[in-house]
Amino acid sequence: MDIKDLNRSQFLMLLFLIMFVCSITTAIVTVTLMDQSPNAGVTHTINQVIERVIPGATTTIVKIVREEPTASGEGAQIVKAMELVAPVVVGLDKTTDKGNERLGTGFVVRGDLVVTALKNLPEEVKTIVIVKNALSLPGEVVKRDSSNNIALIRFTATSTLVADKLVYAKNLPASGQTSVSLAYTDNSSPEIMIGIIMGVISANSTSTPDISSDVIRAGSVTSDNIGGPIINTAGEIVGIGISRGYALSVGTLRVIIDQIK
Repeated sequence: MDIKDLNRSQFLMLLFLIMFVCSITTAIVTVTLMDQSPNAGVTHTINQVIERVIPGATTTIVKIVREEPTASGEGAQIVKAMELVAPVVVGLDKTTDKGNERLGTGFVVRGDLVVTALKNLPEEVKTIVIVKNALSLPGEVVKRDSSNNIALIRFTATSTLVADKLVYAKNLPASGQTSVSLAYTDNSSPEIMIGIIMGVISANSTSTPDISSDVIRAGSVTSDNIGGPIINTAGEIVGIGISRGYALSVGTLRVIIDQIK
């Protein structure tokens, strides 16, 4: 049969058939080339890493600063790092006539002490409800450090919230290193953000006179996780988020903590 003898319906069916065969052929060739790629199996996207951290999670639980190839080994490290620090990440509420109101995130740095960003605590707030899953503990604001933009909250020590296993980084992070920020959620796992270290502002910098200590520029710090810990892929705490894109270095943080008796 000559193609000229086909009616409109027959011609369209033939056209669809040709397009279908072409699409199948293209898919087979693409998969074959990917399997032969020297980088196959070496990298995972940040999305794939997140799925391992919280199986079945959706973007309403986990937010991603940016999606980029991440080495498989580093992806596994991020999972382990989050698991090490997650137990000390807490929510901070204030009591109102209508019930508790979430102020932000903090984390336990000592058996009786929680640290958070000063931005999370309005000046009039003196007492705090520390939340961890089904646990609620009363806390009292014992220090507001406006020069370093952090606040410390004391609570009655409990075996449920301990910081004995926390590891603090010994050195400031280098530019380009991966940073992971954690924020408390009412789910079983914290929300995490993944980004990179973009640099360190020295304590002697004249461009930031209101900051008296080393401040880390970290792409993982957003408005949602201010007050939470910033960790590296080894699970070491490198700082605390104090404002969007910035974290106070852990060295300064530890000095302030040690001043609270």
